[in-house]
Amino acid sequence: MKQRWIAAALSAVLPGTGQWLNHHWMKGAAFLIGTLIASGMLRRRSVLSSVFTDGSMPHFLLLALLAALAVWSAADAFRSSTRIHAH
Repeated sequence: MKQRWIAAALSAVLPGTGQWLNHHWMKGAAFLIGTLIASGMLRRRSVLSSVFTDGSMPHFLLLALLAALAVWSAADAFRSSTRIHAH
């Protein structure tokens, strides 16, 4: 029971880590790589300083993508951990 919450929390902080805890290596790598790519795009555009000043929609979309990856990864880690540890 506690394992699934730990997996979800790990994936919420760094997408992919909860999947690794559940031994889903490829899925964890995919979440992590997606997060790193989106983060790199944000950093390259120095979005964190301009997202609230110029109202640029692509910056907002990249931030929304990062949030969506974290939520999706956490939900997947929770669900996968429930299936793994139910047996």
